[in-house]
Amino acid sequence: MKESSSDTTGLMVKQKKVLGKYKIEFAYTAYNEEKYGFQNPGYLKVYKNNKMIFSDVFLGDNELTVLQLKNQDDKDHIFFKLNWGVEACDYIQTSRFYCITANDKVHKLGDHWATSTGDGYSSRNFDYFISQDNGNLTVVESLFYHKHDKRDLSDTIIYTFEEDKFKVHRLSNHIKSGN
Repeated sequence: MKESSSDTTGLMVKQKKVLGKYKIEFAYTAYNEEKYGFQNPGYLKVYKNNKMIFSDVFLGDNELTVLQLKNQDDKDHIFFKLNWGVEACDYIQTSRFYCITANDKVHKLGDHWATSTGDGYSSRNFDYFISQDNGNLTVVESLFYHKHDKRDLSDTIIYTFEEDKFKVHRLSNHIKSGN
């Protein structure tokens, strides 16, 4: 794919998503799979009242989406994730989690990803939920072997807000995701 092809030019067009009083902009700064493979450079910026309060960079591929996490009653925290990649055989779809706290501080939490092997041997996935009691984000990663010749694995990661920052509590490290 050439950087100037019409398929990839759209990936470099700035996208916007509004989450309450915040505007999120994101796009790739360059896209060329021959040059960058699945590591095309991109950015995410968060604005409040037209003033940038946070920026982040990432390396990814394919379409980008920003989604606010559902089932959230906590008005002091807005959790959202940036997705890139394709969840398909031998391809990876990655989600990077963020949280905006009441003091307008944006926290980058972690990357979690999903894929399935082309031969149907295994699948890796994750699920997440926000605790209604304390507003913690919990992510459960799983590695499932379809032939059941190995034991399925899972990890639980809890992101807790303590003293104006998030702390990561990994209850196990069976999968070793690199977060």
